[in-house]
Amino acid sequence: MATTIAHGALMQAAFFLGPNQMELREAPVPVPGPGEVLLRVNACAVCGTDLRILGGGKTRGVYPPRVLGHEIAAHIVSFGEGAEAAVGLPVGQRVVFPPGITCGACRFCVIGMENHCKRREAFGYRYDGGFAEYMVVPAHAARRGILMAIPDTLADAEASLAEPLACVVNGQRKSQVGVGDVVVVAGAGPIGLMHVQMSRLAGARSIIVSEPSTTRREQAMAMGATMALDPTHDEVLDVVRSVTGGDGADVAIAAIGVPGLVHDLLRWVRPGGRVNLFAGYAGSGDATISANLIHYGELIVTGTSACTSEDFRVALNLLASGRFDASALVSHQFPLAQVQEAFDVTRRGEGLRVVVTP
Repeated sequence: MATTIAHGALMQAAFFLGPNQMELREAPVPVPGPGEVLLRVNACAVCGTDLRILGGGKTRGVYPPRVLGHEIAAHIVSFGEGAEAAVGLPVGQRVVFPPGITCGACRFCVIGMENHCKRREAFGYRYDGGFAEYMVVPAHAARRGILMAIPDTLADAEASLAEPLACVVNGQRKSQVGVGDVVVVAGAGPIGLMHVQMSRLAGARSIIVSEPSTTRREQAMAMGATMALDPTHDEVLDVVRSVTGGDGADVAIAAIGVPGLVHDLLRWVRPGGRVNLFAGYAGSGDATISANLIHYGELIVTGTSACTSEDFRVALNLLASGRFDASALVSHQFPLAQVQEAFDVTRRGEGLRVVVTP
């Protein structure tokens, strides 16, 4: 899989220029400097965060012109001076990596919360991401050992889902889903469906999905949900109470960024239940809730933001072992020349995970 790059060679890359502006351009293939690694991108999935950046809803830490894309599977093309020894992987090796580049030394890195690293940088934000034919891993990221080998049994498109699955691993840990639990998942997009599969793996006895789309409710049932409700017609609270003998669910997970749902999730769980706000919310994300639900119900409310490198390793192992099936989540694949169409399909909610294959 080794590739020889001619001096002065050009590549295609999709540059984010500002709100609602993305342009496919020719650009020089990067030349890796000391400690850097040149990658050839094999697959890059479109994330809801990419849509928020392109639409102007997320600006913090993004420095246009920038190549977006952080759910990446690639292979090593070449090393800058000194990088090969630091990385420990050969040219041609297929790799995935968490998008966040952390320092390893700040308080949050030391206490195991590297996703909140004070110096965290990310591909698709400060550094060019995966909607391009080639990309460079900076030296300080290579030294941190972020590149992880993709097993031969795992296809590139599925491997690119290691990052969102790692975030779901983080959310599941926060939610403490366990054997015999009743879990309610609000939203059956790709992330909600990942939570369904992971809840099943954790031993949940009942997984109730709330999703207005008929197609996605069917997908949720196919992936292990025991019940899929239409919140525009079904009263989710009544169904949850019926299933639990009036107690409420053990866990409720918000896999869709609708602030008005937060109050509903607090009502769906039993006393001592766990609520995880997994999805990101536009703007300030203000929600009106009854604090007494948390107080008198002794509820545990958590959030989930990104993932740690350990979450990423767990996700990669789940994919590689076949315990987590990502194949049904990859609904569309587009060449880089159709990256705008890939974004449009994702925005319209016509597929699950849409993957660009440069």
